[in-house]
Amino acid sequence: MTDEHKNEHKKGDIFPYEVDEGSVTDFVDGHFVLVVKDQFWSDEEIELFRQPIDLHFCYTNDLAFFIVEGGPLDSGDFYFNVQECDDKEALLNRDLLSAELLLIDGTNQIRAKRSHDFSKEESRQILELLKKQNETEFMPGEYEVNVEGLQSAYEPYDLEKFSKVSVKL
Repeated sequence: MTDEHKNEHKKGDIFPYEVDEGSVTDFVDGHFVLVVKDQFWSDEEIELFRQPIDLHFCYTNDLAFFIVEGGPLDSGDFYFNVQECDDKEALLNRDLLSAELLLIDGTNQIRAKRSHDFSKEESRQILELLKKQNETEFMPGEYEVNVEGLQSAYEPYDLEKFSKVSVKL
């Protein structure tokens, strides 16, 4: 276990960052963290979270995002702008990437967790696209408008066609 993996979040822990209900993505503590916050997660939803879940890293029009399909989420989109990442330099200089998918409740308690360590080739493909995104110059507000446009044109499950890396959690 690497030092970075010691910082991974554990089921039952309190998620250390305050987030609004909905979904959020960031790169923290050496890995992508995809969080879905809801006021309450039922036992049935937690049980569904144990079923296979597909995680897709997608890229189109200089927008990077993860699509999650399966479990209690059915499908969801998690947008990521490397230009707004506080740990951008560390991310872009990594060899291997990993991701965590967390369900947290209204008290910020982690109710369920899935994770994946990307292979060297998967990591290379993701990093190549994030470096491309990093070189893109967005006008003020342009990134958000582009995300809104993509969200209004497609349901999350329709976005899978932009998948560049797909794995099972």
